[in-house]
Amino acid sequence: MFVANLCVFSMALALERPCPPLGAIKTKARAHSQRLIDDRNTTKYTVHGLFGIFARGDLRAETGRRHYINYEDTKVDFMHRHACQLGHRMRAPTVCEVGFNAGLSALLLLESLPHARVLSFDLGDAAWARAADALLRKQYGAARFPGVVFGDAVRRIPAHAAAHPFQCDVVFVDGDKSYAGRYGTLTALWQVSRANTAVFMDEVTTEACVNGTHVPESSAHERQCAGRNRNYWPSVRAYTRACHEGWLRVQQCAWPSRHPYDGICLGTFTNG
Repeated sequence: MFVANLCVFSMALALERPCPPLGAIKTKARAHSQRLIDDRNTTKYTVHGLFGIFARGDLRAETGRRHYINYEDTKVDFMHRHACQLGHRMRAPTVCEVGFNAGLSALLLLESLPHARVLSFDLGDAAWARAADALLRKQYGAARFPGVVFGDAVRRIPAHAAAHPFQCDVVFVDGDKSYAGRYGTLTALWQVSRANTAVFMDEVTTEACVNGTHVPESSAHERQCAGRNRNYWPSVRAYTRACHEGWLRVQQCAWPSRHPYDGICLGTFTNG
């Protein structure tokens, strides 16, 4: 009886463990970026947070000029806070990420969810992606980070699930910027996710533009949303369609003050 109670108590403590401090995670992220920057002749990676959520307006190594994107840690803080909350009720979650890029979002999820396994998918078109993959595999080991699955995520996700069965508990959607690619990515992830899987969605203009308020492909949706950020209009259309079809639900969002139409949201996959 004593042993059983001790086990229950230990499990309760594990689920109530404190959230890993974000400051230490940011330090690790910068160190990771610096390794890629130091090898920039090969990696072509020149500034911390390049094309990713960690962008902080740092000086570019090749020009000495500041990178034009500064998210002021808004997206990083949002993901860390919510990932930690999710971690309190998950024992060993599987996180599925599309859009590995330089590995900083994967690092954030690995650190924020210390008992998670992170499965990353990436097209592999950036010169630094494979170097970043090698760094994280060495740092976290195959059990927690088995390595990036390179290729078109729409095809690679179902193929990987067939060869190595898995179900996603947490999802981060970035990657393909086209409408067909983003919608296909969402669909592929939904099909390998549990009901009520948490979904982080990057490249959101406004909440109303993505949460199904507008009918997909309607003139009202385009009129209200297309001009907010043309680069992300395809992603916005994909999110709206999934929400309107009933299998994605947006819960809350955050936007950097310097980039008011380039935000991040948290939602859930439903049974449709």
